[in-house]
Amino acid sequence: MPKALSENETEAFRARICQAAAKVFVEEGPAAVTMRRLATELGCGTMTPYRYYGSKDEIITAIRTRGLHGLSETLENALDSPGDGRTRSRNVRDAYIDFARNNTATYRLMFEYPETNRDDPAYREAHARMWRCIAADTQVMIDEGTIDAEAPILGHQIWAALHGAVMLEIAGLLPQDFDAATLHTLTFAALMESARPSKR
Repeated sequence: MPKALSENETEAFRARICQAAAKVFVEEGPAAVTMRRLATELGCGTMTPYRYYGSKDEIITAIRTRGLHGLSETLENALDSPGDGRTRSRNVRDAYIDFARNNTATYRLMFEYPETNRDDPAYREAHARMWRCIAADTQVMIDEGTIDAEAPILGHQIWAALHGAVMLEIAGLLPQDFDAATLHTLTFAALMESARPSKR
C-alpha cells in the first residue's frame, strides 16, 4: 500500500505532474501527454498520476489554473512596490517577462493552445484574477492623473503588446539587439502618449 503523503507533499507532487505535462505538451504535442508517459517522466509507477488527477484534461486545466494564479501573484507583488505608476508598471512588466522566461512551457500552454474546461470554477476564478491584474497598474496611472483612459481597455492593449513581445522572444524572432522588454518599452511609450490627458 502506498505511503500516505502529507498535504505539502501532495501539493508538491501535483506541481511536478503539471510541470512534466506542460513540458511534454508543448515540446511533443497534446497526444504525447498520457498518464503512462507522465509516470515515466516522473520516475513513478504507471498508476501513480491517477492518485492526483483523474484525466489528462484535468491535468491541463490544473496547469492553466496554477499558471494563472502564479502569474497573477507575481504581478500583484510587483505592483505592490514603491514608486509612481510608471515605475510600478515597469516592475509589473519585468515580473511578467521573468515569469514567462522561468516557466516557458506553462506560459505557452496557458496562452498558445485552445482552452479546455473553461467552465471549470477554479479555472474561471484564476482567469478573472489575471484580468483584474491586467487593468490594475493602468488604474494606478489613471488615478495619478498621468493618463486618461479606461483601465480594462488600455490594460488589455498593454498586455497584448507585452504578450506579443514575450512570444516573439520565446520563438527567437526578435532582432538581435532586442528582447521583450526593449520592444515593449517602445510600444508602451506610444500607448502612454495616446492616453495622455488632453489640455483644456
